[in-house]
Amino acid sequence: MDILKINPIIASRVTIFGCLQFLLFSTIAMLLYGGGTAWNPGTDGYTFWHNFFSDLGRTVSYSGVPNRVAEPLFNTSLTLHAVTLLFFYAAYPLLLSERKFLRTVVTLAGILSAMGLIRVGLNPDDIRPEQHMAGVWLWGIPLFSVMIATIGDGICRRSLSRGGLFFTGGFALLLGYHIIQGLLDMSGPIVPTVQKIVVYYNISWFLVMSRQLSRESSREEK
Repeated sequence: MDILKINPIIASRVTIFGCLQFLLFSTIAMLLYGGGTAWNPGTDGYTFWHNFFSDLGRTVSYSGVPNRVAEPLFNTSLTLHAVTLLFFYAAYPLLLSERKFLRTVVTLAGILSAMGLIRVGLNPDDIRPEQHMAGVWLWGIPLFSVMIATIGDGICRRSLSRGGLFFTGGFALLLGYHIIQGLLDMSGPIVPTVQKIVVYYNISWFLVMSRQLSRESSREEK
């Protein structure tokens, strides 16, 4: 979208910062989590493959221990990460073919996805669960749309390398499966396990594409 022009190098750096700070502070929040999972409130601390990321943002952990440090740390970090993604989605369409409609759709879908994450960060799961889940859906479905548009453009217009196409396709498959888990209302440890893989894969994708944005911008300046 022309109205959202932004320096791609700045967008790249801001996005990388947002991803790295989220990785750092979410990890610290895991170490400070009060304990318990949705299936076993008696577990000690954070069980990596059985706890959701959103458990870190609960005001009170499943074990009943207040999340006085982990909750603000995680929710603030997630919200900041989402804000930096607004910069990313304003610049990311530059990596796609020069079709205005496609670029507009990708930008708008990306902004909606980022706003979904902001909604998640502002609505702890144990306080406002409906608002929290609405944010999760607002994050996931538009993000899936971005991936499909990227893959379609990569195939039809060859805007992506073969490696980039497979990398994006792999993420789209995982994200699609995670969305299906939600639609089928699946439960059990398999759901947070898939969520972990999706989130870390997604962050890796942002980092790779941010570096690509920076390279493309530097190449055009030469």
